[in-house]
Amino acid sequence: MHEFPSRSQMLLAAFTAAALAALIEWAWTSADAANPLPRILATSALVLTCAGVPALLLAHARERTRRERDAALRSAGDSSALRDALMDVTPVGFAFFDRNLRYIHVNTALAAMNGLPAGGHLGRHVTEVMPELGRLLAPRLERALGTDAPVQDTCLEVETPAAPGEPRFWFGSYSRVRGAGGEVLGVIASLSELTERMRAEQSLQEHEGRLDVLTRSLPDYLWGGKLRDGRLRDFYCTPVIERTTGYPASAFVEPSPGGGPPRLWAEMIHPEDRARYRSRIESLAPGSEVELEHRLICADGRVRWVRSRAAASARDTQGELHVGCVVTDITDRYLADELRQRLHDSFRRSAQEWTRTFDAVAAPLLVLGADGVIHRLNAPACALFGGLDPSGQPLSTAASMPPWSSTPPLIDELRRTHGTITREVTDPRSRRTWELSAAWVDEAGGDDSRIILVATEVTRLLELQASLRRSETMAVMGAIVAGVAHEVRNPLFSISAVVDAVEATVGQRADLAPYMDVLRGEVRRLNHLTQELFEYGRPTRGEWVEGPVRPVVEEALAACALTGEQARVAVAPLLTESLPPVRMDSRRLFHVFRNVLENAVQHSPAGATVRVSTAVLEEEGRAWVRCTVRDGGPGFREEDLPHVFEPFFSKRRGGTGLGLSIVQRILEEHQGAIRLGNHPEGGAEVTLLLPAVSSPPATVPLDSLAS
Repeated sequence: MHEFPSRSQMLLAAFTAAALAALIEWAWTSADAANPLPRILATSALVLTCAGVPALLLAHARERTRRERDAALRSAGDSSALRDALMDVTPVGFAFFDRNLRYIHVNTALAAMNGLPAGGHLGRHVTEVMPELGRLLAPRLERALGTDAPVQDTCLEVETPAAPGEPRFWFGSYSRVRGAGGEVLGVIASLSELTERMRAEQSLQEHEGRLDVLTRSLPDYLWGGKLRDGRLRDFYCTPVIERTTGYPASAFVEPSPGGGPPRLWAEMIHPEDRARYRSRIESLAPGSEVELEHRLICADGRVRWVRSRAAASARDTQGELHVGCVVTDITDRYLADELRQRLHDSFRRSAQEWTRTFDAVAAPLLVLGADGVIHRLNAPACALFGGLDPSGQPLSTAASMPPWSSTPPLIDELRRTHGTITREVTDPRSRRTWELSAAWVDEAGGDDSRIILVATEVTRLLELQASLRRSETMAVMGAIVAGVAHEVRNPLFSISAVVDAVEATVGQRADLAPYMDVLRGEVRRLNHLTQELFEYGRPTRGEWVEGPVRPVVEEALAACALTGEQARVAVAPLLTESLPPVRMDSRRLFHVFRNVLENAVQHSPAGATVRVSTAVLEEEGRAWVRCTVRDGGPGFREEDLPHVFEPFFSKRRGGTGLGLSIVQRILEEHQGAIRLGNHPEGGAEVTLLLPAVSSPPATVPLDSLAS
């Protein structure tokens, strides 16, 4: 390399040449022949100058060249250090091979990848360092030396000392290197380790395979996409949809013209569910979930019920929601639910019909277990328990009132006989009579036996039977009595006339007066008996009117006033001002009140008080007018009560025994009733009941009858 003088060196040379030229000119002009010394000196200086100036210039040039070489070497060293530093810090492995495929340079990354120090590579053939890797790299390096195009190796699998026994994966790129003159210096190789990426890809493939197996094995299909501005985009669906809908999975791959789901995806939703389905899906908020049941129309036209569970992610960087949905076929469950609901409704209707039928039975009915525990009872039976439901309780502890209080002996007998028993029981307090029928029932093929207990109230039936018997008796006796009374009446008239004639003929003789009084008294008694016999046997004439009963009671009170005064018995009326009207035969009803009042006065001792009161009460769902007559006597004897209405039964001296029979008959004609009893404070109490025509303004409970 030739060095040329610099500009400063050329200026110095020019200045020196000018000085030399001036010296020579002075020497030659001032010298003479006698003194040649100036010329000699000038010539010597010229010679020296001609020899020294180039030497000086050359020395300066060499010094500059040395300095520049040193600077270039330092720059090259710095560049090499920088290159080495860059190659050492990069994660890509670099190696430079000469044309004989010997390592010239290896960076730190490649040395670490190979598991060998960098010095263990240099100067050695590629197959000597790592034989297995060398056998793979040598053909590639040879191929790279023969072409200017880079040679790439996408996947190189090999074991290294850094991880013995573990296959590792590399990406290699090989390029040959030329010198300044174009000669081939060697080949450079760059190796990037792909082991973790390959493992991740393999793991991802395995997971994708597992996920594919799972999605194909599940009966549910999945779909997903991105929800953008309320519209679904980038739709995808698992192939299992073909199993549920019958449509091929390929029909759900191509998006609609707008980029949304395929049209079939929306069209297979039942028309009645589309609007609800779309609104629920498109209204998903970030992080929210929604679940709904709807119908799908399958490829064969069948309708299937499915349950869709959709969930939305948080918004991504583009403001989109990722939506995923699992669709489960619930047709079988839905049909089972429908069948179960129909069965439930059928059972409920059957139970209601059975309950209505059970409650519609007019007679109280109980279903007991073999142990006497109440399992079921109908509404009439519940009413006999005071409106309470004793189900689950033993009848022996729940039954405290008739007719159930009479059932324990029947149940004990049924347990022994396993047959059927019928008993008739009467409640003395309410005078109600029931016919109890109990039957033992064994279930076919089972050990769960039942006792059916039916209580039929026969009070009214017995009353009708008694009334019929009385009517028949009275009809027969009425005919007989009427005939006897008719036959007796004429002789009585004759006897009365003879007594009057004798008294008129003989006058008022003292010796005959007692006999005449006896005759007249007996005639009056026989006339009274005849009148009652006529009244007892007289048929109803039906002179019925609707009106208040108070005037009739007041008329009877006035008629009995003289009888009370004579017996020195006070009569204390307590009559209600406003009473509802009753349908009555006022003449015969007057006979009822008068008869009862006279009996009360006759059975009361002197100084006693007969109390008469009227009121309105409610019984058996209808209004009644009540008239109560209470005397001051000893009251009824318990053994006489069953016979007091029998004709000619009387405990009073001189009584005919027809009074209460006539009263009972007349009240029955008025659809009323008569009740006899003893008051707690003493004395007999007779209650007369007449049905009211209209609703009363105020009512008194039936329990007040005992007060």
